[in-house]
Amino acid sequence: MKKAIAVLCLGSSLLCAAQAEEHLISPELVGKWCYISETVSVAEVHGNSCIILQADGTYEATLDRSSLPNGTPFSVAQDTDRGTWWVKDNRLFYNSELNGQGSFFFQKRNHPRNESIALLVVNGLLFATASSHDPW
Repeated sequence: MKKAIAVLCLGSSLLCAAQAEEHLISPELVGKWCYISETVSVAEVHGNSCIILQADGTYEATLDRSSLPNGTPFSVAQDTDRGTWWVKDNRLFYNSELNGQGSFFFQKRNHPRNESIALLVVNGLLFATASSHDPW
């Protein structure tokens, strides 16, 4: 695990203090992950709902509500979001610029029909690698 330390600057002051709480990221999760339905063929693994987890502990997310199932576990009302991320045990934590802090349960799996494709299962939804990832 790699440490990501956020820096907090107050107002226009040049004095910045390192955030007291250090968060750990998992380098193997860094990359772009896009939602796929369990029913799509392996050739159609990349959707329009993607999460990019950066090595510096930041993330960007774009969600296409029309491609996600009803009752999606993502509480964000906006279609795009950004913030910081970290992991602890099997939880993926986030601090969203728009929606505050939260977390999701996650698992690392390979695609059931093509084990060379790495997946992140986030609160039951499948996200396939859209980056260069070896299978788990």
